[in-house]
Amino acid sequence: MKKLLIGLYFLTMAFTSLGNHTKGGWLYYEYLGNGAASNTARYRITLKIYTECFLSANQWCPNVNISIFNGGSNSLVDVQSIYYSDSMNVQNCTSQECHPCINPIPNICYKIGTFTFIRELPITPDGYIISYQRCCRIANIINMVPGSSSVGDTWTVSIPGTNGPDPTAYTNSSAKFSQNDTAIICKDNFFTFDFSAIDNDGDSLSYAFTDAYYSSQGNNTGQCGSQSSNPPFSFISYTFPYSGKEPMGSNVKINPVTGIVSGIAPQEEGTYVVTCTITEYKRGTSIIRSSVQKSLHITVADCALTQALLDPEYFSCESFTRSFVNKAPGGNIQTYFWDFGVPGSSSDTSSSPNPTFTYPDTGTYVLKLVVNRYLPCPDSMLSVVKVYPVFAPAFNVQGQCKNTPIQFTDVSTTTYGTVDSWSWNFGDATAPDNISKDRNPSHIFATGAEYQVSCIVSNSKGCKDTLNRIILITDRPALEVTNDTLICVIDTLQLKATGFGTVVWKPNYNIDDLGAFSPSVSPDVPTRYFVTLTDPYGCAGTDSVFVDVKSSVSVRAGPDTTICGGDAVRLNLVSDALYFAWTESLTGTSLDLPATKSPMATPLSTTTYTVSASIGKCLATDAITLKAVPYPLADAGVDTIICSGNSLQLTATGGSNYNWTPATFLTNRSIPNPIANNPSFNITYTVLVRDTLGCPKAVLDSVRVTVATIVADAGPRDTSIVSEQPLQLVATGSSNYFWTPPMGLTNVHVFNPIASPQSDVTYIVKVSNNSGCFAYDSIHVRVFSILAGFHVPSAFSPNMDGRNDYFKPIAIGMKSVDQFRVFNRWGQLMYSNVDLEVGWDGRFKGNEQAPGTYVFYAEGTDFRNMKIKKRGYVVLLR
Repeated sequence: MKKLLIGLYFLTMAFTSLGNHTKGGWLYYEYLGNGAASNTARYRITLKIYTECFLSANQWCPNVNISIFNGGSNSLVDVQSIYYSDSMNVQNCTSQECHPCINPIPNICYKIGTFTFIRELPITPDGYIISYQRCCRIANIINMVPGSSSVGDTWTVSIPGTNGPDPTAYTNSSAKFSQNDTAIICKDNFFTFDFSAIDNDGDSLSYAFTDAYYSSQGNNTGQCGSQSSNPPFSFISYTFPYSGKEPMGSNVKINPVTGIVSGIAPQEEGTYVVTCTITEYKRGTSIIRSSVQKSLHITVADCALTQALLDPEYFSCESFTRSFVNKAPGGNIQTYFWDFGVPGSSSDTSSSPNPTFTYPDTGTYVLKLVVNRYLPCPDSMLSVVKVYPVFAPAFNVQGQCKNTPIQFTDVSTTTYGTVDSWSWNFGDATAPDNISKDRNPSHIFATGAEYQVSCIVSNSKGCKDTLNRIILITDRPALEVTNDTLICVIDTLQLKATGFGTVVWKPNYNIDDLGAFSPSVSPDVPTRYFVTLTDPYGCAGTDSVFVDVKSSVSVRAGPDTTICGGDAVRLNLVSDALYFAWTESLTGTSLDLPATKSPMATPLSTTTYTVSASIGKCLATDAITLKAVPYPLADAGVDTIICSGNSLQLTATGGSNYNWTPATFLTNRSIPNPIANNPSFNITYTVLVRDTLGCPKAVLDSVRVTVATIVADAGPRDTSIVSEQPLQLVATGSSNYFWTPPMGLTNVHVFNPIASPQSDVTYIVKVSNNSGCFAYDSIHVRVFSILAGFHVPSAFSPNMDGRNDYFKPIAIGMKSVDQFRVFNRWGQLMYSNVDLEVGWDGRFKGNEQAPGTYVFYAEGTDFRNMKIKKRGYVVLLR
């Protein structure tokens, strides 16, 4: 597979005066030789801080405070204020030409600030701890506990003293990380990142992920930090499943020899705290000389790589068929080519992204995947497929009690090769023998509890599988015995114990076999029998069963009673019997469970129920009679309509006691026939009826009282017509109508007669419903002896004094008005509307028009369907 150097995409790093600031950094030192004073050494100490690229003037820290502590007592030696010596912006290339196989390409820019000073320090046995702390980390870091980003960061490095196996360790220079931070990580994709360093002393370097340090310095100490707190320093808290050793999850590892980080990036995009610590060993020895730590905030971006990625090995241990998938399916992958490696075969390829292939035989095959074959961004990878079915791991467990051996037996089978490796974990973390490599181990659990036992089984062909099983370790073996029971004195009873092992019963009283799991007993007095079960591993437990002995059976069905017909009632039998059989006097199935002690009975008429109760051969009977009485036949009457203002007498029947609800408008709610006094709205009355015939339950019925209110409407109060013009009258309010006087009406019994009066007249209409409720209304009709047409005033004065403010014609005898327009003397249209209720107010586009003469035109259709047109003049007065 071609090598892809996948870099890391860092979150920008800020020295802001508010909010969250830092995003990474590290401290290192260089030994420069002896100092000017006696017994001193000179060191160049360097701090590198990562920030955002573009900072405002008030966000940049021109100087920092670096603290020096005694390496033995952790007491403060000095605080050195350092002005920055250098800063460098690094910007990645974002063009597709630079990264043709990454999509999309994140924009990465970060700034490295360098702070360097030279310090002469006395040579001491304990050496020194150099530290810098400041506030604050960025927000929303994925692998940190939420809220902890508001605390600061700590960078530290130790200068050794003369104590220890190497008294010259103070002349050491710490390892220096390579500046290889410019790169990209795409989520859920394979990547590598270089944490390697160089050491000028030629020491051996060992790399490891470690916990990141915490700093309690908050915003109140200033963004650039003050004196560091005294060592030892605390660590940050990580969110599950992350930790200092697995900061990006279990799929990302660091090579302890090279410092190269590699693996599959997390699926969640965002920022992760990653800390690498280098331990320096004096070359050729195991003597530790120093350590240096680099902590970064690394971002996993929402991008994808074009690559082929397979596991190093695949096993097909269950069948000859195996499915495959590219472990890096993102990026710009356009084609797939799989070669399953069957020698001499031309049909062992596939172009599917997720192929399934059936191998012809057992063996080891070379698998090849090519993505984008003959296209831009091609990539390929080889792997090995071992086909050796069938491999079926399994194990058995014998034993169950604490402090006794629990035997685990491997029963795995394999068709090819041999089962040759076992790795047991008994889930008993505190036990020294919790892990075993034996095929059939045993283990003693000290405490009763549930344990998850796992076994990793493999065979000589490389097949491997993990079995997990939860086992229950108890204080005693599992033992079940017959429930406490009773027998008749003349009977024999078979007891039963269930468990794994041997049993012993006691006392030896009227029992046929003390060592049987199912002995027969025939005690003549109440007796408790005890059984002890001992499993093959020496674990014992005891249980018991009490056998009560009866010389007779007691049974009481209870007194006869009265119920409401059709109701269900429980037959509460009092008896010490074990078995029951109920019968009923009438043919039917009014009992739900006649073979139980207390069944439910639902008789429709009077019924006697007889029960036979038994204990073995002992038998007794009793009976109970249920008298079924019908429910009251409640009747509240029929729904009624009354006229508004009237009252109504209600009438209920069917019982001897009545109660009406609600009490609104009622004269008496406790009698069968109260009066609803002048109800003002519709209302439903419910009556609860009881009787004295034996049924104790009440019955409800209801009646609806509808209050009819007639509101008669004969139309507009006054109207005008011309001679011989018919007028359509329209009344509303109910279902029945009667008009008077009848003269000129086409029909006096309809809601919409046509009127043709010859003179002025007032028509009165009576509106009623079928219940006799009624109301009156009237309309006055004026008859003019003129022709139908438009009657137009000659002048108007729109001064809004309430008189002649609007110019509009009066239409008499007109069926419709089709046009009404007003023009000025130059023919310009001032107003147009067919609604004669409005009229012209002497304005045009909101502006008052000058006094003078204006021309109007009106057009419409009269009641004879003849067109009427009228032109004329009107004078506007101001």
